[in-house]
Amino acid sequence: MKKNKIIAIMSFFAFSVVTPYAVANELSLFNDEIPIVLSATRLAQPQTEAPSSITIIDRKLIKVSGAKSIPELFRLVPGMHVAYYRGNTPVVGYQGLNGENPQGVQVLIDGRSVYSPLFGGVDWSNIPLVIEDIERIEVIRGANGSSFGSNAFQAVVNITTTHAVQSNGFEVKSTVGERGYQRTLLKGGMSFSDIDFRISASHIDDNGYKGNSDDTRQDLLTSRIDYQITSNDNLQVNFGVVNSLKQTHKQGSLTDLFEPLRYVDESNYSLHAKWEHVISNKHQFTTQASYTRHISKDKVTSTFDTADIGLDFSLGNVVSNLNYTNYYDRYDIEFEHQLHLADSIRASWGLGNRNDRISQPYWLGNEHTFDNSIQRVFGNLEWRPSEKFIINAGALWEHSQLSGDHVSPRLAVNYLLTPYHSMRLSVLRATRAPVIADNNYNTDVSLISLDDPGRVLTQPIFRSVSGLDPETVDSLELGYHGLFLNKSLTLDIKLYRNEYNKLIDTTHPDSSPAILTFNNVVIPDPDDLDIDFTTYTYDNLHHANINGFDIEINYRPDSNNLLHAGYAYNHTNVGRVDGNNDIKNILFSVPKDIFNILASHTFDNAYWVSAAFYYTGSIEYLDAGNPVGPMRRLDLNAGKTFNVAEGQTIDVNFTLQLALDKNKDFLKEFTLDNRAFIELSYVIN
Repeated sequence: MKKNKIIAIMSFFAFSVVTPYAVANELSLFNDEIPIVLSATRLAQPQTEAPSSITIIDRKLIKVSGAKSIPELFRLVPGMHVAYYRGNTPVVGYQGLNGENPQGVQVLIDGRSVYSPLFGGVDWSNIPLVIEDIERIEVIRGANGSSFGSNAFQAVVNITTTHAVQSNGFEVKSTVGERGYQRTLLKGGMSFSDIDFRISASHIDDNGYKGNSDDTRQDLLTSRIDYQITSNDNLQVNFGVVNSLKQTHKQGSLTDLFEPLRYVDESNYSLHAKWEHVISNKHQFTTQASYTRHISKDKVTSTFDTADIGLDFSLGNVVSNLNYTNYYDRYDIEFEHQLHLADSIRASWGLGNRNDRISQPYWLGNEHTFDNSIQRVFGNLEWRPSEKFIINAGALWEHSQLSGDHVSPRLAVNYLLTPYHSMRLSVLRATRAPVIADNNYNTDVSLISLDDPGRVLTQPIFRSVSGLDPETVDSLELGYHGLFLNKSLTLDIKLYRNEYNKLIDTTHPDSSPAILTFNNVVIPDPDDLDIDFTTYTYDNLHHANINGFDIEINYRPDSNNLLHAGYAYNHTNVGRVDGNNDIKNILFSVPKDIFNILASHTFDNAYWVSAAFYYTGSIEYLDAGNPVGPMRRLDLNAGKTFNVAEGQTIDVNFTLQLALDKNKDFLKEFTLDNRAFIELSYVIN
């Protein structure tokens, strides 16, 4: 029964790789010769024939990396940089131009977008997914708006979880590490006729960075159901919930009146269903729908004397009530049709609708909800005019309630030198539509007199220019992908020029006068009303040109040895859209060099070792005000599998993360230190 289910699963992927050529006919998702990628055009393609550079992170690479969290895996991707805004908030960006919430990377889990409508980007600390449930990650190193829309602006991360049929049995895992790190995982799965079920639960305690108040406690539950309805129909249902309690305060001060030491309660809930239907070898239909809710509870009340913040006049004792609470609801539905139009032509087209409703009282100035809806229609066409040439053309039209209509087109030509060596030329345009907050910042800090509640001092902090335009990127890529040494060595090289325009950022802060009111009546020109506050305004400010190249090497001579390496180089020129010379730190937000290398060996006695080195050049994240780097880290990993009984194993792993410098991470207050972890897991199959 289990074997038949796996064959049925493979048939869905095999549909997408049927081509008129003998070489391609032999390929499947599980082929050991040329990996098959699914993300570039929504059509399964050999990596040599894809119109994009793609990094594949499979279960083997995940294991030997020793990564303890999902964001850490992206250190293996050329051009990607990983940091932590506080020790409990991961930041994953690609090619720079990023701040606390990198907004250029689209992330999908089994087809569901987890891109946040609050500030943009991805909240990696609250994704309801454990690293043990990941089957494979495809990272498109570059924009891909023609397939995934406006937020696939710099890169796309497509995470595929393991089919529930692969998880029959039970696993318990415990990990302990320095700085109070403790993690417990329970995972189990079983089958009922044509239904397979998997469930995973974890608990984490982590004290974060040494000397900082960034403790975390997290509970997570996630499950997947796979129902093989017929040989041509498959239904997948995913459910996840995660709750985190995060310690936080303003960087550099534990006594800040508006950012005191406190705990933020965050929860994320998701439900996702996907139905796949195949008709012969000509048509595949996929319909998916999802619901996501995110809640972050964070209210701060401070009582103090106005003299404590340096006011020359006195309101006496005042109270400040700040509601940093955020939440959003998202409903998303999408239909896709893959089809063979002719022996040499395949296509994928579809449409979707996404509705977001958010509340951000502090940032948007009131407790009202704000809505945004996005409709999209997309299509990709693969045409083989000859055995040597492959043309991929695609476009996505999107209508945003906030920013109107925009189109993301792509045209790519692949030339097959041989079935295992290809050249690629690709041109495209992609956009990043502003999120609701970008267009609606209306942030004030108000101090209410306790002696005379009618007297209120209000200081503007953030504002938005109305009607912001989408950010755009025009990209030109020349790439090569080849296999050597009996196809055990793969080499991927990409030369690129990315021209970014209308990048959204805050203007140089200008002093903005506070407003003193009495019973809602403004008091004009109050004496000595001079407060050291500034107002930031969001606008389409910058353009940037990034020229560079990246290289990725994968060498797997056999199942016991692995070598993975990547390097990216960026040369950046920036300017202001309005010609102003003030470019702030945008130039320094792009690291010049990023490098990674990992090697592993498994001995005959099931003992394995690996070593990895990661380097990120100097970087100053947008609006951070702290240049940091370079970052250098060496990871050493070792593990062994013991067979204790039939169908029962125990795995023991050891990880040592060595900071080779006094690395500053995102801000100068956060220092990357040495950490050690021990992991023990017991598995019953």
